[in-house]
Amino acid sequence: MRKAKLSVSDINKSFYMPGENISLQVLEKIDFEIQEGEFVSILGPSGCGKSTFLNILAGFENVDCGNAVCCGESITGPSPERAVVFQSPVLFPWLDVKENIMYGLKQVGKRKKDAEQLASEYLKAVGLEGFGNYYPSQLSGGMQQRVSLIRSLVLGPKVLLMDEPFAALDAQTRYSMQQLLLQLWENNRQTIVFITHDVEEALLLSDRICIMSRRPGRIIEEISVPFERPRTISLAGSEDFSILKSRILGKLLT
Repeated sequence: MRKAKLSVSDINKSFYMPGENISLQVLEKIDFEIQEGEFVSILGPSGCGKSTFLNILAGFENVDCGNAVCCGESITGPSPERAVVFQSPVLFPWLDVKENIMYGLKQVGKRKKDAEQLASEYLKAVGLEGFGNYYPSQLSGGMQQRVSLIRSLVLGPKVLLMDEPFAALDAQTRYSMQQLLLQLWENNRQTIVFITHDVEEALLLSDRICIMSRRPGRIIEEISVPFERPRTISLAGSEDFSILKSRILGKLLT
């Protein structure tokens, strides 16, 4: 039986609204668990607290009450064990691609030679071999997001937290990034929590989907994705896929 990498119990979170002198409850009684090597997507309507939930898992936000645990230890702040990939690539514009990837490795004490080798290996794995000396401004949005992704993966985190990382990409680039992520996940079996608004994306990528309610956000249903891997875009045309997609959309719209 796989061990739980992340678990939260009875999480509540509110934000103080200074102009109105009230507290706005964003999350209510969240219970969640993800096993080692599992790929779980979080779906929910806009403003339901998905990103706040991810920020709690990352250690960027504290909880009002409840417990959040990663690898048996309480989450009290950011940790290299939990890497985050954001919607927009967060790259240092004054560093070239290889230097951006090596930055975190140097911070954790990796020797320069080893860091360079790892950076080169990952650039090759994502189809960016030969772009190591380019600067972020010289890359397309999809290429920048690939760099952002491998900059997180190269550190070998135990959990990868992804906040709508492909939302800003065009349809073709988005599908390419989804396939790349699946390929990297198949190779490494990273534990992934993936925030998305896109039902099809969640069904193509995930082992399991957690559906959140409107604010205050609660997990109202968990769905195991039944489709065999590897998956391709052709799956979206199947009857079973359409039926499950419709069921999930129905939940999101209620």
